[in-house]
Amino acid sequence: MLEVPTVPTPPLTPQPPAEAVAPLMRGLDVLRRLTDAEHAGGADGTLALAELARATGLARSTVDRICATLSHLGFVRLDGRDASLAPPLMTVANACLDALRVPGLLGPLADELADELDESVSLAVPDGDDIRFVHQVLRRRALSISFRVGDSLRGDGCAPGLVFRDGLSVAVDDQLVEPGLVAVAVPVRGPDGSVVCAVSVVSHTSRHTAEELPGAVRESLDKSVRAMETVLANQAPAAIEQRGPGQSPATEGEAPATIQSLARGLTVLTAFDAAHPELTLTQVAARTGLARATARRALITYEHLGYVTREDHTYRLTPRVLALGCAPLSRTTLPRIAAPHLTALSKRLGESVGLSVPDGDRVRCTARVTPRRVMSVDIGVGSRLPAKDTAAGLLLRDGGELAVADGPEAGLRSVAVPVRDRSGLPVSALDVTAHQGRGDDDAWAEALRDTAELIAADLHVTSRFVTVPVH
Repeated sequence: MLEVPTVPTPPLTPQPPAEAVAPLMRGLDVLRRLTDAEHAGGADGTLALAELARATGLARSTVDRICATLSHLGFVRLDGRDASLAPPLMTVANACLDALRVPGLLGPLADELADELDESVSLAVPDGDDIRFVHQVLRRRALSISFRVGDSLRGDGCAPGLVFRDGLSVAVDDQLVEPGLVAVAVPVRGPDGSVVCAVSVVSHTSRHTAEELPGAVRESLDKSVRAMETVLANQAPAAIEQRGPGQSPATEGEAPATIQSLARGLTVLTAFDAAHPELTLTQVAARTGLARATARRALITYEHLGYVTREDHTYRLTPRVLALGCAPLSRTTLPRIAAPHLTALSKRLGESVGLSVPDGDRVRCTARVTPRRVMSVDIGVGSRLPAKDTAAGLLLRDGGELAVADGPEAGLRSVAVPVRDRSGLPVSALDVTAHQGRGDDDAWAEALRDTAELIAADLHVTSRFVTVPVH
């Protein structure tokens, strides 16, 4: 039976068990601080290393080593004195969402409900006394909802929380979260009658009052819940993506400054998936390649912090794992994912490089990095160019793996390759554009393909359970 683990609310000052892994606890604290960086006045998932040291109370040298380890794993990107969350960290959130199974099984039905109602729809599960969103379908409006997968809300201050706390069959949020925001939530029950998740419809008082909303959505919401409960009763796995056991980064050429216990401990979280939502200690050790003693200490640490729950001899991930970077990374866009790769490509080629998407009979530039030189290409983000005059436009219009064009004005030449989504469809074109007298098409094409693969890899891991806008 599908079961979402509940997380006990820890005491105010819990003492870690003697066998807890201190470096792992410190690394998780750094990831949580980066996740919450937007609330501290920083950009999503970015903080200065000095600020991280102040926030965690750790020595700066310790923070540097933790961030070096997380960077080696690909989970954090270091840029001078700043650290930011990187897309590969979503492998941790994806493991949790996969193991919970709610998004995979019920997400498509929530998507249909949002389309039918033309309102935002959420799936939420309990996380201690709070609730955490595991699926979001947002309507794009001038006045829109900004919740994302991984976000949490106080259980007593939102409609899904009232469903879990008070056992309500219908809960209404009359601007509890924010003035103007209204929502209605109902439980989705498993075959044994237990509440698996809450589905909520979120609107604004400009469209519905709290009194009107339940009646306006009731028929569609009831139909959707019945369909969800039928899926749960049939236990039909929805497009479970199979993968092999995780490999410990500690066995893959560690950098000298990495903290092995942190690197190895983090692999435990990715041992779980939809096919293996419950694992014994022996199974965790086998799937991660870790020694039993190492896996055991990591699990003790995670249980202490509320990231796993144990029943008899089996362990399950809890929704609290989503507090490790999921919310800010699920807010990302393709240009933001591509930014560091574009910078590296521009340095490699010494030329202007960028991303473009279709826009009618034109293409629109969504990202551009241009080196400082006497004569450089001036194509700003947002620029719209005729598709027939650029390599990016020809590629997006005609398909293929490579396009070359003279243009968009006399003296310029561009080469472009596609960036593909998880289904293999081209969603953007990556190009280099320069003066016709510079560069070599073959060398440019090779560099573009290398970079497109890196961008696509980050896009694929980020978009496993969330929608990533291409602009």
